[in-house]
Amino acid sequence: MKKWFWFVMISFVLFRSLSFAQQVTVEPTDRAVALAGTMHMVHGYGPPGYGEDHRRDVKVSYLALQLSFRVTTICSPQLPELQKIQCGATDVLRLVFPTNADAVDLRKKARSLLGHKVLVTGVLHRQESMADYTKVYMDVAEVSEIP
Repeated sequence: MKKWFWFVMISFVLFRSLSFAQQVTVEPTDRAVALAGTMHMVHGYGPPGYGEDHRRDVKVSYLALQLSFRVTTICSPQLPELQKIQCGATDVLRLVFPTNADAVDLRKKARSLLGHKVLVTGVLHRQESMADYTKVYMDVAEVSEIP
């Protein structure tokens, strides 16, 4: 009975540690990366409280990439106890498009791919304020559908 108990406990611990180790991918912030996922329109709340008071906060919508894995960037928290809050991983990336005239076609292409599997290329950034909405966001350079 004791051997069986220890076998089950060790198996459980190993399984849990392996599953957590595989969940987070650390991506660079100094060059473009290509990530595959599903394009979604996310609805939320903006300033002043970003969801604290639904009657006063502005309703916002933004394009996001839903990943099948969690992603993060290299991060140094202000305090060690804030590691999970400031440097946590996410599986939803807010997509930020350029504001120049050429980017209008890129945004239209992305909107036409809502609900589709896509490959998005761009530079990842860590959330710096509540206005970034997700812990990691991407400055989009290219969007293409995955057949």
